[in-house]
Parts: sequence; structure tokens; C-alpha cells
Amino acid sequence: MVSRSYLWAIISVVVFSISSASAAPLSLPRDSDLPYHIQADTLRYDDATKTYQARGHVTITRGDQALQADAVDFNDQSKEANAWGDVRFLSGKDWLTGSRIQINLDGGTGTVYQGSLFIQESHFYIRGDEIHKTGKDSYYIKEGRFTTCDGDSPAWEITGKNLRIAAEGYGTAKHLALRAKSIPVLYTPFLVFPAKKERQSGLLMPQIGDSNRNGFEYAQPFFWAINESSDATFYERYMADRGLQHGLEYRYVLTPESKGAAMYDFLYDRQIDDGTSDFKGFTGDDEDRLNRKRWWFKMKGDQELVAGFKAKLDLDLVSDQDYLREFDKGYTGYEDSDRYFLKEFGRELDDRTDTVRLNQLNVNKTWERYSLNTNLRWYDDVILRNNDDPDTTLQALPDIQFDGSKQPLHETPLYFDLQASYDYFWRDSGTTGHRTDMHPRLYYPSTLFNYLDFEPSIGVRETLWQVEKYENQDPEEKDHFESRTLFDFKADLSTELSRVFNVTGHTVDKIKHAVRPQVIYEYVPVPNQEDYPYFEGIDRIEEKNLVTYSITNNFTAKTHKQPKPGPEDVEGEPEPPSLPSAYRYYEFCRIKFTQSYDIIEARRSTDGSGKKRPFSDINGEVEFKASRYLDLDGDVLWSPYDGEFKSYNTLLALGNDRGDSAVIDYRYTRDRTRSISTEVNVKLLDPFSAYWEYEQDLKNGQQIETVVGFKYEPQCWSFNVRYTRDRTIDSREFFFEISLQGLGRIGL
Repeated sequence: MVSRSYLWAIISVVVFSISSASAAPLSLPRDSDLPYHIQADTLRYDDATKTYQARGHVTITRGDQALQADAVDFNDQSKEANAWGDVRFLSGKDWLTGSRIQINLDGGTGTVYQGSLFIQESHFYIRGDEIHKTGKDSYYIKEGRFTTCDGDSPAWEITGKNLRIAAEGYGTAKHLALRAKSIPVLYTPFLVFPAKKERQSGLLMPQIGDSNRNGFEYAQPFFWAINESSDATFYERYMADRGLQHGLEYRYVLTPESKGAAMYDFLYDRQIDDGTSDFKGFTGDDEDRLNRKRWWFKMKGDQELVAGFKAKLDLDLVSDQDYLREFDKGYTGYEDSDRYFLKEFGRELDDRTDTVRLNQLNVNKTWERYSLNTNLRWYDDVILRNNDDPDTTLQALPDIQFDGSKQPLHETPLYFDLQASYDYFWRDSGTTGHRTDMHPRLYYPSTLFNYLDFEPSIGVRETLWQVEKYENQDPEEKDHFESRTLFDFKADLSTELSRVFNVTGHTVDKIKHAVRPQVIYEYVPVPNQEDYPYFEGIDRIEEKNLVTYSITNNFTAKTHKQPKPGPEDVEGEPEPPSLPSAYRYYEFCRIKFTQSYDIIEARRSTDGSGKKRPFSDINGEVEFKASRYLDLDGDVLWSPYDGEFKSYNTLLALGNDRGDSAVIDYRYTRDRTRSISTEVNVKLLDPFSAYWEYEQDLKNGQQIETVVGFKYEPQCWSFNVRYTRDRTIDSREFFFEISLQGLGRIGL
């Protein structure tokens, strides 16, 4: 659950990691029913000593493990094996090599001479003149070396003497040193370290930094392995100009579907933003921040319930509107927390700039054609809470939705689907009450003239309200009941025209161009709704008499999974026929245009109130992904009456085999926003690269954020230095990080 490494015990962590993982390669299955299989160029059996004498390309296998050598003497009774000459012991994906090995294949104890052990999962190499496995889970290495670097001359390694490990207890080692090439970097003459296979409590890697807003910073975490299914991490973050920030994380995993994580930070801030002090808040934020007691609590959890039900919990409560933007980096910051929740739970936090935070409990169950979702949703308006203003935020306690997917109606040619919901709406100030809504729809899919797909459908919607309290209502007024019945009609007419083009490309065999024109007619007659309660959404149904027409172009390529051999590869011989599995199909381009015609608007009497505009804006979308090196997404909204674009957005991503990449995101909304953000990563000389990130508000001519950095990433370690300038909070930050694969990282 925790992937970070120890700081002051940096060497012991490596030994701990290695000792924990190295139990597997030397341990054979304990199932006595599995037989041994011996293969060799020559094989003799000495009945007096009960020993097999195998010579030449010897392999002894049992299950997924194997012992290979030039020569092996194997005692059939004691299961003792003495192997020499290019010895190789395999256990799954792990392996052990040496010049000679003496091992009990049943017990897994023995000695490897001039040995080298490789552990696939952690990519660890352990090397020593003698590696002794002295017991079930105990080891002794007289002189050892440990690293995650490939090759005989690793970029870094840990060396030590008289290493003793008891995997369910503790280990000791003498003269341990971390070396960069042959240069010692860290050294300890003697070390006692935990060597259990379970996660261990201890200090984690600190974070050190300096910024113009916080001053000098030092963050030190402490990890507590509570038990096999839960752990906690405590954080102390010292900021010279702000104070001491305390943090706590608690995590548990009961099953893959039942797990949770809760995190809490607290800071008594020396700085406030009252509009008069030198300490300034965020650009464009009109709210002062006067509180010194600042905190953030966030939690996500998944839980399996009985009868196939599942529950999901999301909590997000923060002290003020600026906290997440000010403390967005670091162990307990917004960025790390958001990434963690997305990775472990598949759900992100609300954006750091949102001042209304969603808290929700969801209980759901899914059947083959139906689904049930019950939600308790609570929106916390941070600004209203801090200002003690009347809170009109609408809460759904609960919101229950029952949906049925589109499905056949018994043996008829008809189909139906269903949307049903019940909500209880509550707020501290304003209208509260109940709402029930039922919306089934009946479909009749058919084909016209063998070319046109035609699907008319009709729906009926019944909505019931029971209002407990109206805003400013007479306290003696009783509950108010309302109902509404609506019918709606929809017709969907479409077809598809396509053509396949032969392409004489090296990888592309054919391209299919499909054109799909579609016309949708929607008719929703709506009575006067002013007397109905209004909470949100479906309380006000829009009247429709609308025709929407669109045309979609899809381009699909049929490509070879492997490049077709060229003339230079096949000398005059015909190409063998390709099997179906030799091809793959992918849609590399999609272009769609949509517009609507509003019949209600066309029939509207102007009465001097302006010209009628029945035609909607034209919406265009494009998705183009010619290869893994080029990705283009864009959308545009064009007004046929104004003759200009109302909005357009473009995202272009480029890349190559070297690892160079560039992403450009341009966004424009008329009279509102115009911005551009760019991310560029360039491989200067492998493994050295540079990166640049830039975001600017073009409308106001203001730079938002600039990031410049360099990375050096060889096989088993990396170096990263970065400078960030964030003008929204007038922040300048330098960041420096060294990471050793399998060992951890330290950032400054």
C-alpha cells in the first residue's frame, strides 16, 4: 500500500527489500506429490549411495522451478544436490546463478558460491562470494552487494559484510555503504534492521524545499504498519513563514473491492489574507481569507455489501477557499492526493478551485438489464460557511435512481427502457420536499426501403412533488402536493454509406470511409410549469419541437500487425496468405457536424422583439489519431447569424520513438476566455531530457504558470530538477529530486 522508502535507514530498506523477496527463489514447493524430473547427456544411478550422477546439460525440474548445471550429484533419499559448472537455479521469473551450489531441494537450504540472485518483481540483484540459506527464512552473506542496475558495473550499489537475516525477526550487518559507481556516498559501521516480510514501521523519505510564500520547508513522514490490512502515515511539515502543518493518512484493504483511505491536515497559519497585509491571496479571488486554523479532510472508500450490493464513499471538507490552491504539492498536497485516489479508487477529487465540494455516499447494484443507485449527496459551500451567510445549497438526501436499459418487450417487435427516480431535497434556507419521477419509453425499430434505419419512440413522464416548506411560506401552511404528466415523441432516421479503398502502404492494407447522415425529430409539449415546485433539472422540462440533423464521417484502417515484407525481403516468392489474426482494425479519424432547427422559434411572433433565429449554432467535432505519434482533437461552435465562431478548442499531441513529445491545448470562448497551454519534452541525449510547460491567459495578456526542468534517467536511477513560477499566487519554487529504482527518492 505504501511505496515510499526510509530516509536515515536508507541502506536497511534495501536489505529488507532484498531479504523479503529472496526467500522465494531458494524455496521449492512443499507438495511432496510433485515428482522430480532429471534430464542430462548421461545419467547413472549409484544404488549404494542412492545418488544420481548426471553429466552434461543437466536439468532437474519440479513444478515451476529448475536446477541447471554442467554436472549434478543428486541424492534420491535426502534430496541433497551438489551442482557445479555454469549453475543456474530458476524459480518462476527469479533466478540464481553461481559457479557451484549445494542445496537441499526439499528444504531449500544450501550455499551458492560466486552467486548472483535476481528478483524479477523488484528488479534486485544480490551478489556475493557465498550466499548461505541457513534456515527456512534465514540467510547469511559474508560479503554482499545489492543493486537494481543491470550490468557488471552498476551505477549504484550497496555493499556490506556479515549480513545475517531472519526473515520473521531482525537482521544485522556491518560496514554497509551506498556507492555511486565505486565512490562511497553513505556509510554505517553497524546496523540492526527489521527483516520481516511484512511492511515495517519507520521514517519515510523527507521533502525539503524553499519558496517565497512558505520560506524554508521540511516535511518528515513516519509510517506505521498497523497490521496486514491497514497502515497509517503521520506527517510533520515545518514552514518557516507559515508554521507547523500536521498530517495523518489511514489506509485499509480488506479485499480488492473493500478498501478505504482517509487523510487529514491541520495548520495554524501565521499568515492571513485580509486585503491589507503584504501576504496576497489568489489573482481574481475577491474573498478574503481571515482564518488561521486551516484544515482539509478527504476520504474515499469502497465496500462490498450483501446480495451483490456495493457502496462508495467520498468525503471532501476544507477550511477555506484557498487551502487547496496554496498547498497543492507535497505528500499531503492536492496533486498527490488526487493522483492517489484516482489510482486506487478510480475517482478524482473536485477541482482545487471549486469552492463547493461534493460529499457523497453511493449504494448500488447492477443486474443484466437494470441498475439501482442510491446516493446521499451533500454539497459543502466553503464561502457561505465561512461568511455565515444563509445556505441555500440544495442537498439530495437521498437520490435514488432505478434504470432499465433498452431491451425487447417480450415476443413483440417493440423495445423499451425506463428511468425512475426518487429525491428528497433539503437545504438550510429555501424550498424543501420530495420528488418522484417515472419516465418509460417505447421503441419500434424498423427499416425503410432496405436502406434507412427508422426508430420512432414515445415516452410518458409522470412527476410527483410533495413540498414540505416553501421559501418564506406561512409556518401554518400544510404540505403542498403537485403532479405533472408529460408525453414526448421522438423519431430517429439514419443510414450509412461506405466505401473501401485499397492502400498500397507498408502497414495499411485498406481504409474504409463511412458516412452516416442522421435526422432526429423531438416533440415535447409542455403545459405551464410556473406553479410546480422547482428544485433542479427535470422540475422544468423544456418544450421542444426540434429537428436535429448531423453527418458523421468515420475512417477505419485495416492494418497488418507486422509490416508487410517488401520486395527486398522476399526474393521473387509470393507473399503467403495472411490469417485474419494478422490484421487489426482501428478508427483513426472521426468528423461530425450537427445543427438543429427549432420549429417553435420559427413560428414565434416577433412583435418587435427581434429577429427569429430558428437555426442553432453549427457544432463541429474532429478526432484524428493517425498513429501513436499524432493525436488531434478539436471542436468548434459557429453562429450562422453572427457569421463568427462562438468557441473553438484544439488539443494537439505529437511524439516520436525517441521519447520527444509536445502537447498544445488552445481554448477560446467568445467574450469569456482565450488561453493556451503547452507541454514539451525533448530527449536531448539519451537518457538526458528537458521539459517546458507554459500556460497563458491570452484574453488578459497574463502568464499563469511556467515550468522548466531537466531529467536524467538511466536504467536504475534518475535526476530531476525543476523551476516553477505560478503567477496566480506569485509563487517561485525550485525542486530537485534523486530517485534510485527500488530504493526510493528524495526531493529538495
